[in-house]
Order: sequence, then structure tokens, then C-alpha cells
Amino acid sequence: MLYSLGNKFKYFALQHRKIVVLFFCVCILGIFAYFFQVSYAARYSGSGFDEIQKLIAEYHEKDSDIYNNVEVEEVKEIAKGIDISSWQGEIDFAKVKQSGIDFIIIRCGMRLQQSGEIKEDKMFKQNISEANKYGIPVGVYFYSAATNKKEAVEEASFVLNLIKDYEIVYPVVYDFEMFGLDRCADVSDEVINNNAKAFLRYVETHGYKGMLYTNLKAANNHWDMSKFDKYKIWLAQYIEYATYNDRYEMWQYADTGRVDGIMGNVDLDESYITYKKIGE
Repeated sequence: MLYSLGNKFKYFALQHRKIVVLFFCVCILGIFAYFFQVSYAARYSGSGFDEIQKLIAEYHEKDSDIYNNVEVEEVKEIAKGIDISSWQGEIDFAKVKQSGIDFIIIRCGMRLQQSGEIKEDKMFKQNISEANKYGIPVGVYFYSAATNKKEAVEEASFVLNLIKDYEIVYPVVYDFEMFGLDRCADVSDEVINNNAKAFLRYVETHGYKGMLYTNLKAANNHWDMSKFDKYKIWLAQYIEYATYNDRYEMWQYADTGRVDGIMGNVDLDESYITYKKIGE
């Protein structure tokens, strides 16, 4: 009886080879799909992926009432600016205004390179209050040391809560320079690129314009610029003429500038877009 069934199966297989081959192919694909699904779940559920998404959702809920209501237009005109932080100490903004500076990008905070603690720039509130008082258009930047998407969104939330009560006309800038260093020593470029996008996407959903800061080396070797098509780029290259071949909307061309009202050196910038508050 068993021999008879075996012969019948062989006969059927020979007569219907295509059906049999198709059947086994479907089985093999099913096995591959099963193991891929198990592998995917292990990578993303087991690694805390769900927990990170939950934390990001909590930040969104916490910041749901923060939105930049300043209406801004972008005009293709060159504007002269500076970027400042606590390194510049006390600044006489009346003199800065009279010196012909068109805009200021102010550091609002940073994540410490070793401990990972987020800190507010100790001069931020004074700097932005004085700039707003004298009618100098401002943007802000945050010095990041984020190792994952959750930390990048945490930084973005921190920035929003710092700037929500001030007039922000120029972009909110993500400044990451920690490639292969300190707490970011083992963080891949892919993760860093995704972190930057998460930060910029977060601030833009709250009505602010996002910008990525980069030097020439990072632009050429670390950032995947195709991921940042919808964001403005701020290039740092201290040279008479920038040699970067791709798009950028702002250029930090010197770190030893001198401006009336500021003791010591200050970074000098040139923006190829002038951001203007609508109605002024």
C-alpha cells in the first residue's frame, strides 16, 4: 500500500512539475517571511523601539501648545550677521544694532559631550531679550550630542520651551559636530543623520524654520545632504571664497570677526536669504 502511494505521488509530480515547484517555492518564501518577521520584531521591539516612540509621543503632547506665530517671509537678499553664545560675555546690543548687523543667531543651549546633560546657555535669556528689545532679527542654535532619535527630540523640545516666549524670525539650527567623539564615538553617521532630521522635523511642526549647521568636512564626509532637501543649510568655512559645491543658504566665513559692542572675537555670517517679519 505504501509503495503504491509513493508511486502515485511520483507519477503526479512528474505530470505536474510546475505545480509542485510552485508549491515548494511558496513554502520556502513563507519560511523566509516568518524568520524576517521574527528578526524585525527582535530588533525593534526588543531594542526599546516602542519605548522610544512612546517617549517621542509624550514630548509632542507636552509641547502641543507651542507654536511660532511670527509670520515670516523669505527674501532673496544678502544679510550680514553674527552668531553668539556665552563666550562673547556681555554684549552692548545698541552698538551692535548701529554697526549694521542685520541678524543674530544665538546659542540657546547644548548637550554636554561627556555626561550628556542638557544645559541652557547662561547668556541666552539676556542675549535674546536684548536682541528682541533692539529689533535685531534672531534665530537660535543648539549644540547637540544626541546619540539617538529620542535624545534629538528631547533636545528639540528643550529648545522650543526656551524660545516660545521670544520673537524668532531666523531659523532654529541643529549644530552637531561630535562625529566619532566622546559619547558619540560609536554612533554611526546614519543614526546622526536621522537624529538631525528628527530634531528639524520637530521644530518645523511647531512653526519654526529648521536649518542644519555643518562645516566643509562634515558636509563632504558625514552628512547625507539628500536627506535635508527641505531644510536650509548653514556652512562653516573660514576662507575668502567658500569651496563647497552643493547648496547652502548661510555661510559662516570667519571666527575672528570684530563688531562694535562685542569684546573680543565673534563669528561672522552671510545669509543669502533675508528673513523678514511680515508687516514690517
